[in-house]
Amino acid sequence: MSKTELMGETPDGMIRQNIMKEDFGWEVPVEAIPLPSRGSLYNPDSVLYNRETLKIKSMTAHEEDILASPAFHKEGTVISQLIKSCLVDKSINPEDLILGDRISLMVGIRVTGYGPSYKASSSCPNCGHNNKFEADLSSLEINRLKIEPTAPGTNDFEYILPVTKKKVTFKYLTGGEERRRGIESKNKTKALGSKIENNITSYLESTITSVDGIRDRLKIKHFIKNMPAFDSKKLRAFIVENEPGINMKHSMTCQNCGTVSDISLPITTEFFWPST
Repeated sequence: MSKTELMGETPDGMIRQNIMKEDFGWEVPVEAIPLPSRGSLYNPDSVLYNRETLKIKSMTAHEEDILASPAFHKEGTVISQLIKSCLVDKSINPEDLILGDRISLMVGIRVTGYGPSYKASSSCPNCGHNNKFEADLSSLEINRLKIEPTAPGTNDFEYILPVTKKKVTFKYLTGGEERRRGIESKNKTKALGSKIENNITSYLESTITSVDGIRDRLKIKHFIKNMPAFDSKKLRAFIVENEPGINMKHSMTCQNCGTVSDISLPITTEFFWPST
Protein backbone atom coordinates (compact mmCIF):
# COMPACT_ATOMS: atom_id res chain seq x y z
CA MET A 1 0.00 0.00 0.00
CA SER A 2 1.23 3.50 -0.76
CA LYS A 3 2.41 5.89 1.90
CA THR A 4 -0.68 8.08 1.64
CA GLU A 5 -2.98 5.11 2.37
CA LEU A 6 -0.89 3.87 5.27
CA MET A 7 -0.34 7.20 6.97
CA GLY A 8 -2.81 9.60 8.56
CA GLU A 9 -2.81 13.29 7.72
CA THR A 10 -2.99 16.29 10.03
CA PRO A 11 -5.29 19.22 9.12
CA ASP A 12 -2.36 21.03 7.48
CA GLY A 13 -1.67 18.03 5.23
CA MET A 14 1.47 16.88 7.07
CA ILE A 15 2.03 13.13 7.18
CA ARG A 16 1.94 11.63 10.68
CA GLN A 17 2.05 8.10 12.13
CA ASN A 18 0.01 5.17 10.86
CA ILE A 19 -3.17 5.94 12.80
CA MET A 20 -5.13 2.85 11.73
CA LYS A 21 -2.37 0.47 12.78
CA GLU A 22 -0.85 2.22 15.78
CA ASP A 23 -4.01 3.66 17.33
CA PHE A 24 -6.68 1.19 16.24
CA GLY A 25 -4.68 -2.00 15.63
CA TRP A 26 -6.17 -2.54 12.18
CA GLU A 27 -5.08 -1.94 8.60
CA VAL A 28 -7.12 -1.73 5.42
CA PRO A 29 -6.61 -5.09 3.63
CA VAL A 30 -4.85 -5.21 0.26
CA GLU A 31 -5.65 -7.72 -2.50
CA ALA A 32 -3.88 -8.57 -5.77
CA ILE A 33 -6.42 -8.58 -8.62
CA PRO A 34 -5.51 -10.39 -11.87
CA LEU A 35 -5.49 -8.47 -15.13
CA PRO A 36 -7.15 -10.55 -17.89
CA SER A 37 -4.82 -8.94 -20.47
CA ARG A 38 -1.75 -9.77 -18.38
CA GLY A 39 -0.60 -6.30 -19.40
CA SER A 40 0.56 -7.62 -22.78
CA LEU A 41 -1.19 -5.01 -24.93
CA TYR A 42 0.04 -1.93 -23.08
CA ASN A 43 2.97 0.14 -24.30
CA PRO A 44 6.33 -1.16 -23.00
CA ASP A 45 6.94 2.31 -21.54
CA SER A 46 3.76 2.03 -19.46
CA VAL A 47 3.73 0.85 -15.83
CA LEU A 48 0.95 -1.50 -16.95
CA TYR A 49 3.13 -3.39 -19.44
CA ASN A 50 3.26 -7.13 -18.63
CA ARG A 51 1.54 -6.58 -15.27
CA GLU A 52 -0.17 -9.81 -14.24
CA THR A 53 -1.96 -8.24 -11.28
CA LEU A 54 -2.73 -4.88 -9.70
CA LYS A 55 -3.04 -4.36 -5.96
CA ILE A 56 -6.13 -2.69 -4.56
CA LYS A 57 -7.12 -1.77 -1.04
CA SER A 58 -10.53 -2.79 0.23
CA MET A 59 -13.45 -0.39 -0.12
CA THR A 60 -13.97 1.95 2.82
CA ALA A 61 -16.47 4.66 3.75
CA HIS A 62 -14.36 7.06 1.67
CA GLU A 63 -15.09 5.04 -1.49
CA GLU A 64 -18.80 5.09 -0.60
CA ASP A 65 -18.56 8.90 -0.64
CA ILE A 66 -17.07 8.67 -4.15
CA LEU A 67 -19.90 6.42 -5.34
CA ALA A 68 -22.45 8.88 -3.94
CA SER A 69 -20.83 11.95 -5.54
CA PRO A 70 -23.29 13.73 -7.88
CA ALA A 71 -20.37 15.54 -9.55
CA PHE A 72 -18.59 12.30 -10.53
CA HIS A 73 -21.86 10.81 -11.78
CA LYS A 74 -22.53 13.90 -13.89
CA GLU A 75 -19.01 13.73 -15.35
CA GLY A 76 -19.36 10.00 -15.98
CA THR A 77 -16.12 9.37 -14.07
CA VAL A 78 -17.45 7.74 -10.91
CA ILE A 79 -16.05 4.27 -11.74
CA SER A 80 -12.64 5.70 -12.69
CA GLN A 81 -12.56 7.69 -9.46
CA LEU A 82 -13.49 4.59 -7.48
CA ILE A 83 -10.77 2.49 -9.12
CA LYS A 84 -8.21 5.27 -8.68
CA SER A 85 -9.01 5.54 -4.98
CA CYS A 86 -8.62 1.78 -4.45
CA LEU A 87 -5.47 1.27 -6.53
CA VAL A 88 -2.31 1.03 -4.44
CA ASP A 89 -0.13 2.27 -7.32
CA LYS A 90 -1.27 5.87 -7.70
CA SER A 91 0.80 6.35 -10.87
CA ILE A 92 -1.80 4.32 -12.80
CA ASN A 93 -4.59 6.20 -14.57
CA PRO A 94 -7.73 3.98 -14.52
CA GLU A 95 -8.86 5.56 -17.80
CA ASP A 96 -5.82 3.98 -19.52
CA LEU A 97 -7.00 0.47 -18.63
CA ILE A 98 -8.86 -1.51 -21.27
CA LEU A 99 -12.47 -2.27 -20.38
CA GLY A 100 -11.84 -5.94 -19.53
CA ASP A 101 -9.12 -5.07 -17.02
CA ARG A 102 -11.36 -2.38 -15.51
CA ILE A 103 -14.20 -4.87 -15.03
CA SER A 104 -11.82 -7.25 -13.28
CA LEU A 105 -10.86 -4.48 -10.85
CA MET A 106 -14.52 -3.49 -10.40
CA VAL A 107 -15.46 -7.05 -9.44
CA GLY A 108 -12.47 -7.25 -7.09
CA ILE A 109 -13.39 -3.94 -5.45
CA ARG A 110 -17.02 -5.04 -5.04
CA VAL A 111 -15.97 -8.34 -3.43
CA THR A 112 -13.58 -6.64 -0.99
CA GLY A 113 -16.23 -4.10 -0.06
CA TYR A 114 -19.41 -6.13 0.32
CA GLY A 115 -18.47 -9.75 -0.25
CA PRO A 116 -18.96 -12.09 -3.23
CA SER A 117 -22.74 -12.50 -2.95
CA TYR A 118 -24.55 -10.40 -5.57
CA LYS A 119 -28.35 -10.27 -5.59
CA ALA A 120 -29.79 -9.17 -8.92
CA SER A 121 -32.73 -9.70 -11.25
CA SER A 122 -33.23 -10.40 -14.94
CA SER A 123 -36.10 -11.07 -17.32
CA CYS A 124 -36.59 -14.56 -18.73
CA PRO A 125 -35.91 -14.56 -22.50
CA ASN A 126 -38.75 -17.08 -22.97
CA CYS A 127 -41.68 -15.70 -20.95
CA GLY A 128 -40.46 -12.31 -19.77
CA HIS A 129 -40.87 -13.08 -16.07
CA ASN A 130 -38.58 -10.99 -13.85
CA ASN A 131 -36.44 -13.41 -11.84
CA LYS A 132 -34.50 -12.57 -8.72
CA PHE A 133 -31.32 -14.56 -8.15
CA GLU A 134 -28.04 -14.56 -6.25
CA ALA A 135 -24.64 -14.91 -7.93
CA ASP A 136 -21.21 -15.65 -6.49
CA LEU A 137 -18.83 -13.02 -7.89
CA SER A 138 -15.78 -14.89 -6.61
CA SER A 139 -16.56 -17.80 -8.96
CA LEU A 140 -16.57 -15.75 -12.18
CA GLU A 141 -14.04 -16.99 -14.73
CA ILE A 142 -11.31 -14.88 -16.27
CA ASN A 143 -11.21 -14.64 -20.06
CA ARG A 144 -7.54 -14.28 -20.94
CA LEU A 145 -6.33 -12.63 -24.14
CA LYS A 146 -6.48 -15.37 -26.78
CA ILE A 147 -5.09 -13.62 -29.86
CA GLU A 148 -1.66 -12.18 -30.55
CA PRO A 149 -1.23 -8.48 -31.30
CA THR A 150 0.41 -7.38 -34.55
CA ALA A 151 3.52 -6.55 -32.51
CA PRO A 152 4.53 -7.19 -28.87
CA GLY A 153 3.35 -4.52 -26.47
CA THR A 154 0.71 -3.08 -28.81
CA ASN A 155 -3.06 -2.91 -28.59
CA ASP A 156 -3.40 -3.75 -32.28
CA PHE A 157 -4.99 -6.88 -33.76
CA GLU A 158 -5.86 -8.14 -37.26
CA TYR A 159 -9.01 -9.58 -38.81
CA ILE A 160 -9.91 -10.43 -42.42
CA LEU A 161 -13.47 -9.38 -43.25
CA PRO A 162 -15.35 -12.34 -44.82
CA VAL A 163 -17.21 -10.44 -47.57
CA THR A 164 -14.91 -7.62 -48.71
CA LYS A 165 -11.76 -9.61 -47.82
CA LYS A 166 -10.22 -6.43 -46.43
CA LYS A 167 -7.69 -6.70 -43.62
CA VAL A 168 -8.66 -4.48 -40.73
CA THR A 169 -6.72 -3.77 -37.58
CA PHE A 170 -8.53 -2.94 -34.37
CA LYS A 171 -7.87 -2.14 -30.73
CA TYR A 172 -9.63 -2.80 -27.44
CA LEU A 173 -11.00 0.43 -26.01
CA THR A 174 -9.80 1.87 -22.73
CA GLY A 175 -12.16 3.27 -20.13
CA GLY A 176 -11.36 6.81 -21.20
CA GLU A 177 -11.95 6.06 -24.88
CA GLU A 178 -15.28 4.38 -24.17
CA ARG A 179 -16.43 7.31 -22.02
CA ARG A 180 -15.49 9.84 -24.69
CA ARG A 181 -17.16 7.72 -27.38
CA GLY A 182 -20.39 7.73 -25.42
CA ILE A 183 -20.30 11.52 -25.01
CA GLU A 184 -19.49 12.16 -28.67
CA SER A 185 -22.16 9.76 -29.90
CA LYS A 186 -24.79 11.35 -27.67
CA ASN A 187 -23.82 14.87 -28.69
CA LYS A 188 -23.80 13.95 -32.39
CA THR A 189 -27.26 12.41 -32.21
CA LYS A 190 -28.60 15.44 -30.34
CA ALA A 191 -26.96 17.96 -32.70
CA LEU A 192 -28.29 16.27 -35.83
CA GLY A 193 -31.71 15.64 -34.32
CA SER A 194 -31.51 12.11 -35.64
CA LYS A 195 -33.82 9.35 -34.44
CA ILE A 196 -31.18 6.77 -35.39
CA GLU A 197 -28.56 6.07 -32.74
CA ASN A 198 -25.14 5.37 -34.23
CA ASN A 199 -23.99 2.89 -31.58
CA ILE A 200 -22.60 0.34 -34.06
CA THR A 201 -20.82 2.73 -36.41
CA SER A 202 -19.55 4.78 -33.46
CA TYR A 203 -18.12 1.64 -31.86
CA LEU A 204 -16.44 0.52 -35.09
CA GLU A 205 -15.03 4.00 -35.73
CA SER A 206 -13.46 3.99 -32.27
CA THR A 207 -12.19 0.41 -32.53
CA ILE A 208 -10.90 0.05 -36.12
CA THR A 209 -7.43 1.54 -36.58
CA SER A 210 -6.84 0.72 -40.26
CA VAL A 211 -8.44 -0.84 -43.35
CA ASP A 212 -6.01 -2.46 -45.81
CA GLY A 213 -3.27 -0.27 -44.40
CA ILE A 214 -5.27 2.96 -44.74
CA ARG A 215 -5.28 4.93 -41.47
CA ASP A 216 -6.98 8.13 -42.63
CA ARG A 217 -9.87 8.56 -40.18
CA LEU A 218 -12.26 10.11 -42.72
CA LYS A 219 -11.69 7.27 -45.18
CA ILE A 220 -12.14 4.68 -42.43
CA LYS A 221 -15.43 6.31 -41.40
CA HIS A 222 -16.62 6.18 -45.01
CA PHE A 223 -15.70 2.50 -45.27
CA ILE A 224 -17.45 1.65 -42.00
CA LYS A 225 -20.65 3.41 -43.04
CA ASN A 226 -20.74 1.38 -46.25
CA MET A 227 -19.31 -1.95 -45.09
CA PRO A 228 -21.54 -5.02 -45.53
CA ALA A 229 -23.65 -5.84 -42.48
CA PHE A 230 -22.21 -9.38 -42.44
CA ASP A 231 -18.67 -7.99 -42.21
CA SER A 232 -19.73 -5.66 -39.41
CA LYS A 233 -21.42 -8.45 -37.45
CA LYS A 234 -18.55 -10.92 -37.84
CA LEU A 235 -15.92 -8.36 -36.86
CA ARG A 236 -17.82 -7.31 -33.74
CA ALA A 237 -18.35 -10.95 -32.77
CA PHE A 238 -14.63 -11.68 -33.23
CA ILE A 239 -13.67 -8.71 -31.06
CA VAL A 240 -16.05 -9.73 -28.26
CA GLU A 241 -15.13 -13.43 -28.38
CA ASN A 242 -11.43 -12.65 -27.96
CA GLU A 243 -11.69 -9.71 -25.57
CA PRO A 244 -9.84 -10.20 -22.28
CA GLY A 245 -12.06 -9.66 -19.27
CA ILE A 246 -14.36 -11.37 -16.79
CA ASN A 247 -17.02 -13.84 -17.90
CA MET A 248 -20.13 -12.19 -16.46
CA LYS A 249 -22.44 -14.99 -17.64
CA HIS A 250 -24.75 -16.60 -15.07
CA SER A 251 -27.03 -19.60 -15.47
CA MET A 252 -30.60 -18.71 -14.49
CA THR A 253 -33.63 -20.96 -14.14
CA CYS A 254 -36.88 -19.08 -14.67
CA GLN A 255 -39.13 -19.31 -11.60
CA ASN A 256 -42.20 -19.06 -13.84
CA CYS A 257 -41.62 -21.34 -16.85
CA GLY A 258 -38.50 -23.28 -15.83
CA THR A 259 -36.44 -22.19 -18.84
CA VAL A 260 -32.69 -22.35 -18.19
CA SER A 261 -30.74 -19.56 -19.83
CA ASP A 262 -27.35 -17.87 -19.64
CA ILE A 263 -27.73 -14.20 -18.83
CA SER A 264 -25.13 -11.49 -18.41
CA LEU A 265 -24.93 -10.25 -14.84
CA PRO A 266 -26.28 -6.70 -14.82
CA ILE A 267 -24.01 -4.10 -13.23
CA THR A 268 -26.62 -1.82 -11.70
CA THR A 269 -26.60 0.42 -8.62
CA GLU A 270 -27.06 -2.77 -6.60
CA PHE A 271 -23.60 -3.89 -7.69
CA PHE A 272 -21.91 -1.28 -5.48
CA TRP A 273 -24.89 -0.47 -3.24
CA PRO A 274 -26.29 -3.85 -2.16
CA SER A 275 -29.57 -3.52 -0.27
CA THR A 276 -28.63 -6.27 2.20
